[in-house]
Amino acid sequence: MANIDIIEALKEEFSEPLKSYEKRKIVFWNDYEKEFEDIIDEINIEGVKVHKLKENNNFYTKYLLEEEDTESNFLIYNTVKITNDRDNWMLDTMLYSSQFYADKASLIMKELNIDIFIRKEFIAYKEFFNAIERRKKFSKYGEKINNQEQLELSILGALSNSKSMDFEEILKAVLKESLIESENKFYIAFEKYNIDKAFWKYTSLKYGYEGKDKSLKKLFIYLISTALGGFINEDKLSRISDFIGKNKPNCLIFIDHFQNHRIDYEKYDELSEIYEEETKIADIIEELDVDDYKEIDILKVFDREIIKYIVSSLENKIEDYEIFIELIKGRRTKHFYKNYKGIYEALLNVVEMYRFYKTYNLGILPKNNDKLFKEYANEYYKMDTYYRKFYYFYDLQPESNVINRLKTLAENLYANWYLTAIGINWTSSINEDMKKDWSIPGIINQREFYKTYVNPMISNGDRVFVIISDALRYEIGVEIAEKLNEKVINSTQIHHSLSTIPSITKLGMASLLPHNKIQLKDDGRAFVDNIDSSGLENRNKILKNNFENSIAVDFQKLPKSKTEFIEELKGYKLVYFYHDTIDATADKGATEIYTFEAVQKAIDEIMDLIHKITEWLGGVNVLITSDHGFIYQRSDLEESDKISKEDMSFIDRNRRSFISKEDVENDNLIKVNMSYLLENKDVFAYMPKSHIRFKVQGEGAKFVHGGATLQELVVPVVAFKNIRSSYKNSIKAEKVKVKLTNEVRKITNSIFTLNFFQTESISEQVTPVNLEIYMSDSDRNIISNIEKIIADLTTDRPEERTIKTKLTLKPMNYDKNKKYYLIIKDKESGVILEEIPFTISLGIASDFDF
Repeated sequence: MANIDIIEALKEEFSEPLKSYEKRKIVFWNDYEKEFEDIIDEINIEGVKVHKLKENNNFYTKYLLEEEDTESNFLIYNTVKITNDRDNWMLDTMLYSSQFYADKASLIMKELNIDIFIRKEFIAYKEFFNAIERRKKFSKYGEKINNQEQLELSILGALSNSKSMDFEEILKAVLKESLIESENKFYIAFEKYNIDKAFWKYTSLKYGYEGKDKSLKKLFIYLISTALGGFINEDKLSRISDFIGKNKPNCLIFIDHFQNHRIDYEKYDELSEIYEEETKIADIIEELDVDDYKEIDILKVFDREIIKYIVSSLENKIEDYEIFIELIKGRRTKHFYKNYKGIYEALLNVVEMYRFYKTYNLGILPKNNDKLFKEYANEYYKMDTYYRKFYYFYDLQPESNVINRLKTLAENLYANWYLTAIGINWTSSINEDMKKDWSIPGIINQREFYKTYVNPMISNGDRVFVIISDALRYEIGVEIAEKLNEKVINSTQIHHSLSTIPSITKLGMASLLPHNKIQLKDDGRAFVDNIDSSGLENRNKILKNNFENSIAVDFQKLPKSKTEFIEELKGYKLVYFYHDTIDATADKGATEIYTFEAVQKAIDEIMDLIHKITEWLGGVNVLITSDHGFIYQRSDLEESDKISKEDMSFIDRNRRSFISKEDVENDNLIKVNMSYLLENKDVFAYMPKSHIRFKVQGEGAKFVHGGATLQELVVPVVAFKNIRSSYKNSIKAEKVKVKLTNEVRKITNSIFTLNFFQTESISEQVTPVNLEIYMSDSDRNIISNIEKIIADLTTDRPEERTIKTKLTLKPMNYDKNKKYYLIIKDKESGVILEEIPFTISLGIASDFDF
């Protein structure tokens, strides 16, 4: 037999030390099936004589061993079964001699460490063991095979290429291959080697799967249906009741481990779609209350139904916004959240828009311009953020009925209510004094940027980096500030300033440079201290005229390599970076639809630039600001959203403003005297009220700036200081702690609830933590499902920081005298934070039947 060296096996027998009663070695090679009769004459072992025992030479053999040659080692090749008959001459000799079985089955059993007592069970699968490759796979589990179950599971594991002989792993491997037996190479192998009946036996023993017409597809349907029966009252699942068994915990844990496996989850997701199709489970779920399934995540249908439920509720003006937000956030830890993340995030922002609307259900009331400006900077800007983020995620999703319904809801609130309400009230607050001087008491004007923020630092000898991002409106600046504060605690402040009017690039960029005077030429060019302020070369001149050790650079032309980046900016105490991702994309009719995608790209680019400034250049002081903001709506503009331009001469014009030397009164326009900024006398800016656009031929009316809405005028100034850990006022951010509050450490039910307490509210110093919770035995084997917790509660009320979760134990024999452990693991780092010992006392196995 290939790979089995009989000579070596026999040599090993003869090399064994002599027992106390032995003077030599006599080994009986019992080959009752005469498989090696043709090779016995070829066997030659040094120091060993070979003798054949036959039916008619019993007496001679006994005489040979006990009289004729009492010194030599003998190999007695025997093909005759020795009976216990007292007249049998060889019986006593055999009793004090060694027995050697060299038939194929025995040799394989010995090679694979299979107990001889299960020889009968082994023989039933002997065809499997004929191939070396299959024997290798069988032996890789490295365990002594003592019983029929170990034997059969090892065969099943080898045939299915399972990583272990655990039936959960075997079953998963089989289901991953195919749910159709004729296409499943593993199941075909089971049938070929007569192990298929054992496979079905273990589906019954481990998971309770019975039935006459068994199939892999029905088995998978059974597993999910039975798991569902553990969550939902079976009376509500009557249409799939035939597939619901009693062993719910094992089915639930099988599904949980399958869907949460880092690789296998993709196949589970595919199979779960087959389940939904075969069972028409969506029709059943539609009839249930959302509370019946809000915690279940084993099928995509639950996420779809939760999304539809919230959208329908919004359409029907149900104002349970806190509940909707809790529902959405509760799904973040669920398996299929990844498939619907874009829709969930889009939905969350629409819910936030509705919550904002409810907060200001009396409308955005008229106020003085200073109060309205500050309230926008503190609260109202959030509506612009929600709208932006809604469309950012909307654009990531394929076209669908539900996403289009969300679009209708978002547009109704934003374009039909918010833009009009805030636009009209702000326009009304622009009084005559403001039109003459363009200032608001207590608000820093954009033209004071250099004097207020830059000059004090460079005068103090500090190195300063200024990032000017074209069209980076205030709400985007807030998001950048929040990200920077997450990166370095207490590092960042967000300020607001009043943009120039009209809110156009040439005036905004000029205002941000150091200057004594600004002029606007008849051809529309803006000059700073007699130098044209457009273009990088001119801005460099303006900077150096005020502060020699300075430079203006184009973000797009910055070197990519660290060495070149450092070399280009080395030694400069003041650096102005000009960044133009948003305006370059959005201010064109063909690409304005990508406005919010460009915003996200701009945020990422600015964060990356700040990283390079601090890490590569060792920069500490960074200012991020903008020349102006913008207004943008996705929905088509109504004719009422546009007005015709006056028939006047102009120095500069766009869809939201024009500048002219003519002094004209028009009730439809806001007129501002430009002497507040320019040396020019008798120059005026004209802008439509609210968010109205001028009628201009061509594309590009949805993204605009140049006017006098708060979205265009409130300019962010983000002041970031890279506080290092060695600084006195540095604060190290720590993840929030989560503590188990259950006092009893004894589990008496297979399904049990755990209560956790988030010790602090989330803040700049305390950040959220993402945890995995499960039970394990002392060998670190997972013995329950794995639950996920995101501790990110911001409430200051301790009673509102309780988090509940539920675990289900595997049905198995638990030793009440042993310790089992509740594992609390940081999902992000993989670090086990706590191992809490428990005892488990569940009584008899029937306790698992519920």
